[in-house]
Amino acid sequence: MSDYNHHDGGSSCFRCCFSFTLTLGLTSLFMWLSLRTSNPILSIQDIYIPALNKTLNSTDYQKIYIDLKFDNTNKDKGIYYHPINITLHYYINGSTSISSSKIPISNYTIRGFYQGHNKKARRKDWVDTYGVPWEAAVDGGGLAVFRVDLTTVIRFKILAWKTKKHRLVVGTDFEVDGVGKKERKKGTRLRSGAPELGSGQFPVGLGLVVFSGLLLVFN
Repeated sequence: MSDYNHHDGGSSCFRCCFSFTLTLGLTSLFMWLSLRTSNPILSIQDIYIPALNKTLNSTDYQKIYIDLKFDNTNKDKGIYYHPINITLHYYINGSTSISSSKIPISNYTIRGFYQGHNKKARRKDWVDTYGVPWEAAVDGGGLAVFRVDLTTVIRFKILAWKTKKHRLVVGTDFEVDGVGKKERKKGTRLRSGAPELGSGQFPVGLGLVVFSGLLLVFN
């Protein structure tokens, strides 16, 4: 009888410990989900380069119109953008291959701003250019190829506090047709190979804790 009671007491203590561990694991899971952040989605919505518009028969106006979209897809997290640096490049050979020469043609800065959760913002600018062989670009006989690179620092706002600073570096190539417009009519997303802050797979250790606890509770 005493052996039975001893075994039963040990089992109850074991279940109690794992129930506590399960509760702790689930709490950690909910906290991880609530603190998980996603980088904003940045894209080029529109480009216009009058110097490449063959119907104008002139390359005198050498500014570039660029329309950038900032999309914060976080449902409950705002984003603080520090000053945003934009650099434009032109591919001389009309190709993005490794052997193609790429030259910088413009650099400008967008003022930092705050973007609320689930909000979209647009920044439209006419920017100056330099060093572009416009005549050769017009007479190239194909699509002109450019690149835009964007660098900034962002911080996420979660409830009443801000996360640490996170460097965001993205970019993309785009083609311009014979009337000076971006060839791809839909938005062209700026991408980065770097992982997003706070993103990633579900923690394996936390998953094992939750799974083990569930087995004990329902067995």
